[in-house]
Amino acid sequence: MALFRPCQLSDFNFSVDQFVLLVILDFLLEFVSDYAQVLSKPAFNLYALPTYTLHLACFFLAAYLIGKLLRRDIVAVQAGVMVYSFGPLSIGLELALTHPYLQSSSYYLWLSHLFSFYVIAVLGRVLYIVSGRLKWITAAALVLMTVALSVPQAFFGEYRNYWVVGETSDESDKPDPWAEYRALDAETLMYSQPAILDKALAQLQPQRKKMTDLFFVGFAGYATEDVFSKEVGYVKHLLEERFDTQGHSINLINHLDTLDHTPLATSTNLALTLKRIGKLMNTEEDVLLLYLTSHGSKNHELSVYFWPLALNDITPEKLNAMLDEAGIKWRMIVISACYSGGFVKALQGPTTLVATAAAADKTSFGCGTESEFTYFGEAVFKEQLNRQSSFITALQQADVSINQREVREKLEASMPQLSIGAAIELKLKQLDNDMHQHQCGIAKMNIPNC
Repeated sequence: MALFRPCQLSDFNFSVDQFVLLVILDFLLEFVSDYAQVLSKPAFNLYALPTYTLHLACFFLAAYLIGKLLRRDIVAVQAGVMVYSFGPLSIGLELALTHPYLQSSSYYLWLSHLFSFYVIAVLGRVLYIVSGRLKWITAAALVLMTVALSVPQAFFGEYRNYWVVGETSDESDKPDPWAEYRALDAETLMYSQPAILDKALAQLQPQRKKMTDLFFVGFAGYATEDVFSKEVGYVKHLLEERFDTQGHSINLINHLDTLDHTPLATSTNLALTLKRIGKLMNTEEDVLLLYLTSHGSKNHELSVYFWPLALNDITPEKLNAMLDEAGIKWRMIVISACYSGGFVKALQGPTTLVATAAAADKTSFGCGTESEFTYFGEAVFKEQLNRQSSFITALQQADVSINQREVREKLEASMPQLSIGAAIELKLKQLDNDMHQHQCGIAKMNIPNC
């Protein structure tokens, strides 16, 4: 049969016992063959057992349906005996294909395809003989059998082998990236927060008389990706250097490197920080810039994450309530996160500017451990506010820059959002003039129109 020589149904002896023995033989040969392929470092794959059982069940179901099509119940046993008689040769050929010489050959892909076609051809011949050489029934049966046997391969093909290559010493010796997080004493860390936060808040200074001060709060909410902590660190330094926020700026950061000296970015710490700033600033004159950078969810929650701590995410309503309770009137709220446009409606108002990295139903880009900035943070702070004093212009130009970058990189548009209240628009024009004069004073050669 396998060599396509003359073959009749009467050449075979069919019985359930024979089929069961052939299945057992097939199982043992598969077991030994898989082991032979990973002699250097064998590891038993328990999931191959249910995968093999599913494969057998799919075969029987297809054979049963073919039997119904032919109106001969014995077809299931006949097809089973003939197919599993071919099993030893099929397994031997498959094992031969794993030889290093063949796998390194430029013809390996062609040989693999040739083997697959050969197996299908033998299966077709089995069905042709079983059906009594009825061509159209053979064609229909072959399609049915091929589809049935493809199901376990398509969904569970990676679990097919009983033996796989086990972990090498190099892999097992790799450092555990979560080891430092597991070693955290969560209770001690949380109880230390009041003291760390009080120390950071004590360094904030009251507003200065007869001038509009800018206060800054940076919030890096996601501990396991460095980009957020890097970003707020850069922004705080930039604002202190170019926008005169020394003594008026503070960062809340979730990151292993800063937990001993910087308050955690939690909703509790943020609320307490905003209340303290509300008392230090002249709420009728001074302006708060709140920059939040983290991951965002489709249901519009800003992620606050520092495993193994169980921290509460921040919703638009919760953030707005914090600002109201702090009594802060003039607000610039800038959020770099996916789906952050969902914050706009709850936060917008006459004395509020809200800028987000994405629309309510869009993702933003640039997060990750290797990144220095999110796309939005880089465009706003590194590209724009590093060379000009107008916050509104910087945010508008950042939108253009991000759109061009996303087109260039063939990314779906994030569509940053910008809502500017009528009152704060006038307020920020005054602040822009003050900042421009300040920047002229410290860097006359680098600032145009000084």
